[in-house]
This record gives sequence, C-alpha cells and structure tokens, in this order.
Amino acid sequence: MRFIPLTLFALVFLFVSLGSAPLIDWDENIYAEASRQMVERGDYLNIYINNHPFAEKPPFFFWEQSLSYHLFGVNEFAARFPTAIAGLLTVWLCFAFGTRVASSQFGLLWGMIYLTSFLPGLFSRSAVIDHTFNFFIALATFALYSYDVSYGRSQARYKNTSRSYALWLTLASVAMGLGVLTKGPLGGVIPLVAFGTYKIFYRKPSISILHFIYCGVLSLAVATSWYVVNAMVHGIQFIEGFIEFQLLLFSKPLEGHVGPFYFHFAVAIVGLAPWTAFLWMGRPSMIPSQHEHFRPMFIMGAGWVTFVLILFSLVTTKLPHYSASIYIPLSFIVALGLFQAIQTRKSISWLWIGVFVVLGGGLAAFQLIFPMVVKWYSEQQSLLLNLAVSPFIYVTGGGMLLSLLIAAFLFARRSIEIACWITAIAMLLSSQGLWRFQIPVYLQYIQQPMLELVKEAHAEKGKLVFYRYVSFAALFYGKQPIEMLHTYKFPGDPEVLNSRGENNIFVVTEVKHKKRLQDEHPLVEHRKDAGGFTMYVIPKEETVIPKEETVIPKEETVIPEEKQE
Repeated sequence: MRFIPLTLFALVFLFVSLGSAPLIDWDENIYAEASRQMVERGDYLNIYINNHPFAEKPPFFFWEQSLSYHLFGVNEFAARFPTAIAGLLTVWLCFAFGTRVASSQFGLLWGMIYLTSFLPGLFSRSAVIDHTFNFFIALATFALYSYDVSYGRSQARYKNTSRSYALWLTLASVAMGLGVLTKGPLGGVIPLVAFGTYKIFYRKPSISILHFIYCGVLSLAVATSWYVVNAMVHGIQFIEGFIEFQLLLFSKPLEGHVGPFYFHFAVAIVGLAPWTAFLWMGRPSMIPSQHEHFRPMFIMGAGWVTFVLILFSLVTTKLPHYSASIYIPLSFIVALGLFQAIQTRKSISWLWIGVFVVLGGGLAAFQLIFPMVVKWYSEQQSLLLNLAVSPFIYVTGGGMLLSLLIAAFLFARRSIEIACWITAIAMLLSSQGLWRFQIPVYLQYIQQPMLELVKEAHAEKGKLVFYRYVSFAALFYGKQPIEMLHTYKFPGDPEVLNSRGENNIFVVTEVKHKKRLQDEHPLVEHRKDAGGFTMYVIPKEETVIPKEETVIPKEETVIPEEKQE
C-alpha cells in the first residue's frame, strides 16, 4: 500500500506547475531548441542548433523531447515532461529495488528521500538530460546486482531458482546502451565501476566469460546503433565533434564554469539537503545483519560515488548536474540510517537534528531573501528593472521553514516516519516556490530584458546579431536563427558589422561590452538599454534615386526677313 501514496506525492511534486516558469538559459533552452529544430526540420537523425550541427550530446533525449512536442506542442511543459517522467521512473525504481532487497517501508523511504533532496528535486523539473541519464545508470547498476544474485543462486542450485539472471543481464545491457545514447560513455562506465567495486568484495559467483561477452556485445550494439547509422549516412563529423567537446571539458572551463577541486564534494552536501544530516547514520557499522543485501549495496554505492566525485573533480568545467547521479546511492545511505532508526526505535542525535535544521533552514532562508537580493543588486547596477515579486514567495518559504522545524521536533521524538513525510511536504513547498516565484524573478533580471530586445528586432524585420554573447533562449522563443559573433559555439563573421545591408542590422550584447563594440565596429548606433543588455543598430543602406534632369527647350532664333535679305 505504500506505493500508492508515494506515487501520488511524486505526481504532485513533479508535474504540478511544471510549465509555470520560462526555460532557463543555457541548458534548458539549448536542449529544448535542438529538439524544436528537430521537429521543424523533420530530421530525427541529426541534431542542429541555430542551423548548425550540434555534436555535444547523442540524440536519445532529443527524441524524447520531440515526441513530447508532438503530444503537447512546443512549450515549457512539453520541454520538461521527459525529465519529470524520468524522475517518476527513478522514484519507482528506488521503491521497487528497495522493496526487493528489504521491505516496502525501506523502498518508500528511499524513493521519498531521493525525490525531495534539493538538487534531484530541482533537476527532475528541469529540461536537462541528466535525470534521464541518471535513471539509465541506476537501472543498469541495480540490474547488474540482481543478475549477480540470481546467477549465484542458480549456481548454488537453490530450490525454485530459474534463469532470471539472463533477463537481468539483458536489462542491464540495454540500460547501459541507452545511457550512452543519452549522454555518452559514462552511461556504461559508471554502472560497471559500481558493479566492479562490489565484486572486489563479493567474488562469488565468479563472472562468466560468456555472460561478460554477451553484456558487452548487446550494450555496444544499442549504444553504437545511432552512431553507426549516422556515420554511414553523413560521415564521422558528429563523432569528431563529440570527441572534441569532451576533450574541451577536461582541458579548460567552458562558459566561465570554473570552481575549486572540491566543487562537487560541496555540491553533494548542498544537493542532498536537508537529508545530508543523516548520511552518517547509514555508515557500515550501523548496517543490520539481518538484511543481507544492505552491505553489498553500500559497497556498490560507495564505489559509484567515489568514482564520480573524483572524475568530475578532474574535469575543468564545473557544473552541479555533472555529478548528479550520486544522489541515488547517497539517498540509499540516508534511507538505510533512518530505516535502522525506525526498526530499533533508536533516538537520533541532537547533533544531526541540528545539522538538519541548519541545512533546511538555510534553503528556506535563501528562498525568502532571494527576490530581495535580486532587486537590490539590480538597483545597485542601475538596471532600472521593475521586478514583480509575488507575496506568495514568503508563504512558500515560510511554510517550508515551519514544516522543517516541525519535522525536527518529530525526529527528536522518534516519530521518524511522520517526520520524513513532513520533510517531504516542506521540500514540496520549496519546489513550488522556486518554480512559481523565485525562478521567474531571477529570469526577469537575467533573461527577460534580452528577450524583449530580440522581439523588437524581429518585429522590425531586421537582421539580428549577438556580439560576444550566446543565448539559446533567444533561439527558442524567437524561433529564428541568430548570428552570434566571437563565440566558440557558432562560426560567425564579424565583418557583417562593418557594412550596411538592405535591412537594418540589430546588435544585442551585454552592457559591459558597449565600449568594445563601438571601438571595433564604428557603424553601430545606440538604440536602447534593457536591464543588463543593450541594443545597437546599423541603419540600412539608403538607396539614392537619381533625379530626372529637366530639359528646357531652346528658343528658336527668328531672323527678320530684312536681315535675311
């Protein structure tokens, strides 16, 4: 019976107000625009952005978004729908696997904790690839473990055993292949690393060579299917571009996404909040002996988390969603500790309850003051933005804070299950507050002024050029290609700003680039500022119509007859 309330809660958490906020630059808009162009072109084999080939990601997620556009139209809800579905599937996977290895109570805890952790909850409502990618990683990892357990039982000739290990191995292989088709090789590498870590400590049953070959061939067949077809039809340009982009991620920070070596470790602490406080309760010494699967799964999760954190600490480009798959094993460890406390009715240390209040209260305080910070900063920068701040921001933020305090009280009173539900409700209020109120305020500052300039330029039927600035929101909402100069994303010819054309040329850039733009391209004339953005125009070349010359007829000279004689 625990499956039904978990599912109903997940449906509300994931789908209510899913399309209430505009898509956010970059990641949401870049994927949404690629899928929009896929539908517009009717070409589902290639990926394009701004009428240029896009080789950064494989196509599976874009296929999902394209299907969603066909179902719901091209809009924010449709762009985010595949991610929300992946979030729901991951919650179900945690519940099903948790129930399989322990009980429905543990499965409920695991699914709820994963769903309502700060960053997984945020990513599950965003039009980004990572949630779908992480679902396939988790499915492959858990299927590999189930295969090993099932195969071990068949080798030991337990009663009532079957060859179900073949189904688990097939499911794991397909999931790894789809993971690679979603984002890249890590879709297969992470499950194998997690499973390999587990097998170091649990060597029986030994891995069958035939099974290993079968898994490798099937997963590679799925993973390379599109690459092979695309290479046969269009050549290896996509593969070359994909490899080049992956090398760039390691070699230098892209788009200014820099951070210290420990960036992803810090993100993990914040991303799992407010549940991070209970991680220590799931340590190996606390694992109950009566549950045979908890210890091997803990080892498997530890290998998974360690590998991902170290790998992305080495990657120069730092983005929080790169390491987002770790929240699946981390939420398992939290659920493990709380489940043990419920089973033994053991009290939770005031230290961990205090950390819970600090982390949760910090998130609530951030949501309460965030609009005021944006408003203050825009005034300091003299941006003259009329930011619309809804009073309901304080309702959701205050409700979240109050709920967390009640949950902390219940944790102290050993009412752990009820406390977990109250915490989940607090994070539901957090999610609704973010997507309905906080993010729209943020976009009024960071994105909306630019979109207004783009709309104005398109309305005047001129050529639009971005100078030292890239926006995929401008492409998605403007639905027209834009020449973007001085960016590694797209090739562009700066000479377009050094001559007049048949139509006005509108140049949009950030205010900080105004002087450089005027120095490099003297033809530009300032039109207007909007927030942190500015628009210049190069007036069209005037056509000079030559005037018709007026021919004055010469008067004929009449010679008198006398003179003629």
